[in-house]
Amino acid sequence: MVSKLTHRISNPLVMNSFYLYMAHFADYLLLLLVLPFIARALGPISLGNIGLAQTFGLLVMLSLEFGFSITATRTVALNQNDKSKNQQLAGKVFSFKIYLIPIVILFTFVIILIHPIFFNQPELIIISVLAAIFQSFVPSWYFQGIENFKQLAVVKIIFRVLAFCTALIIVKTPSDGWLFLIVQASSSFFIAVVLLFLMVKNIGTIKFQRWIEIQTILKSSSSGFFILVLPTVFNNISIFLLSYLISPLLLGYYYGVSRIHRAFNTLYSPMFDSFFPHLISTYQKDHKKAYNETILFNFIILILGCCFALIIWFFSETMISTFLGKAFIPSANYLRAFGLLLPIPVISYIWGNQWMIILQKEEKLSKILLISNLIGVVCLLLTVSILEIFAIPLSIALSELIKLILIIKSLKK
Repeated sequence: MVSKLTHRISNPLVMNSFYLYMAHFADYLLLLLVLPFIARALGPISLGNIGLAQTFGLLVMLSLEFGFSITATRTVALNQNDKSKNQQLAGKVFSFKIYLIPIVILFTFVIILIHPIFFNQPELIIISVLAAIFQSFVPSWYFQGIENFKQLAVVKIIFRVLAFCTALIIVKTPSDGWLFLIVQASSSFFIAVVLLFLMVKNIGTIKFQRWIEIQTILKSSSSGFFILVLPTVFNNISIFLLSYLISPLLLGYYYGVSRIHRAFNTLYSPMFDSFFPHLISTYQKDHKKAYNETILFNFIILILGCCFALIIWFFSETMISTFLGKAFIPSANYLRAFGLLLPIPVISYIWGNQWMIILQKEEKLSKILLISNLIGVVCLLLTVSILEIFAIPLSIALSELIKLILIIKSLKK
C-alpha cells in the first residue's frame, strides 16, 4: 500500500519539490550559510536591529500579498492553459498592490516616529519596506500554479547567490547593517523583474485594473489573507514586543535563533508548496486517492519534523557557535525551545491550510486562526515579562494545539 502511494506521489511531484527546495535554498538556506559571517561582523545588537526592520518588512509584504499566494495559486492551477483568465488575474493582483503602496509608505513613517530604534536608524526600516514591496511583486503564485518550478528556482538562485556574495564582501562592521539590507532589496528587485518578464511572455501584457474591477478577487482572497497573515503576524509581532520589553542584546539573540529555526522550517516548506497544486488536481479526479496521499504525506513530514527537533536539541550549542559565533552561545537553550516547535504545526497546516481550502472552508479556517492566534498573543503578553524569549515558543505551542483541535472538529462536520 505504502509503496503504491509513494509511486503515485513521485515523478512530477518529486521534481517540483526539488526545484522548490532550490528556490527556498535561495531565499532562506543560503542566508543561513552567509549568517556566520554576517553575525560575526555585525554582532548581536546590530543583528537584532536588522531583524526588527526585516520583521516589519515581512508584515508589509504579507499585507501586499493579501492571501494571493493561496487563492491565486489555486485559480491558476485550475486554469493552467487559460491565458486570458490568468492575464486578468495578474492584472487584478498587481493593481491591488499598487493601490496599497501609498498606505504602506504612510504607515512606515508613523512607525519611524514612534519606535526608538527606527527613529535613530530610519534607513533600516525604509530599505526593508522597499525590499518587501519588490518581493511582493515576485509572481511565485503563477509559477506554482502552472507547476513550472524550474524557472522560479533558477532565477532566485542566480540573484540570491550574487547578492549574498556581495554582502560577504561589503559587510565588515556593525555599522554596515544597512548595506546588507540594500543588497537583499536589490536581489528582490531583479528577481521580480525577470519573473514578471517571463510571466508576461506566457500570458501577455498585464493591464492595470480600476479599484471597482478588483472587488471580486479581494472577496475571494480575504479568507486567504487571514489564513496567511494571521499566523505570521503572531509569530513576528513577538519581536516588536521584545524590542520594548527586553534588552537589545537579547533581541539579537532572538533574531539569530529565529533564523536557524526558520531555516529548518523551510526544509519541508517546499514539500507543502509542491504538494498543494498536486493535491488540488488529484482531488478533482479522485477524492479517495487525494485523501490517501495526504495521509502518507502527513506521516513523512511529521517524521521529518521530529528528526529536526532532535537534531536541534542535541546540537544546539554547536549550531549557535557555527552559524552565529561564540557571542551568541548563551542563546543555545532558546534554540532548543524553538526546535521543539518544528513537528507541531505540520498536521494543522496540511489539514487546515490545504484541505480546508480545497473543501472551500476558508471562512471557518479564518475564524479558527483568529481564535487560536489571539489566545497565543494573550499568552505571550502574560508571560513575556517572566519568561522573556521562552514565552514565544510557549505561546506558539498553545496556539497551534488549539488550532489543531478546532480544525479536526471542523473537518468532522
